[in-house]
Amino acid sequence: MNYEITKKERIARIVSILTVVPLVALFTITLLYINFKEDFQGFFWYFYSILFLTILPISAYPLKYILPSYRNSGRGGERKLAFILAILGYVLGSFFVFILKGSLIVKKIFSVYFTSGIILTFANKSLKFKASGHACGVSGPITLLYHFFGNPILFLYLIIPLIFWARIKLKRHTYKELIAGTLIGIFSTTIGIWLL
Repeated sequence: MNYEITKKERIARIVSILTVVPLVALFTITLLYINFKEDFQGFFWYFYSILFLTILPISAYPLKYILPSYRNSGRGGERKLAFILAILGYVLGSFFVFILKGSLIVKKIFSVYFTSGIILTFANKSLKFKASGHACGVSGPITLLYHFFGNPILFLYLIIPLIFWARIKLKRHTYKELIAGTLIGIFSTTIGIWLL
C-alpha cells in the first residue's frame, strides 16, 4: 500500500514537472512555429519567444541555489522567484516585441502571456487567492492553440484533469485554486487574443 502511494506521488511529480509553465510555453511556441513558420517571419522571433517565455522563467530553478536570499527559502521561495522571473519575461518580452515590430503571431503570444500574468498576479496578490499558475499556464496555451488550430486541438484540454490530480496529490493546490487558475488562463488568453 505504501509503495502505491509513493508511486502515485512520483507520477504526480512527473506530471507537474512536464506541465510547468515554461515547458508548456516551449511546446506551444514550437508547435506554432512548426505550423506557422512564415508567420513568425524568421527563426529570430521563435528564439526570442523561447528566451523570454521559457529560458528566463525556468532559470529561477538553478538561480534559487545561487541567490543567497532564495537559497534556504524552500518551496515558497522557489515559487516566488519563478513567478518574478516569469512576469519579468512576459513584461520585457511584450515591451520589446512591440518596439522591435515583431510579427503578429509573436505579438499574440506575448499579449496572451502578459495578460495571463497580470490577471494571475492580481488574483494572487490583490485578492489574496492562490490561483494555480500551473492550471493557468496550461489552459491558457491550449486556448491559444485552439485559436490557431480550431477543434482538432480541443483534446488537449484532457490534460487539465491530470494536472488537477497531480497538484491535489502533491498537496500544492485545492480544487478551487485549480479551477480559478484554469478559468483565468482561458479568460486572459481570450482577452489577450482579442486585444490584437
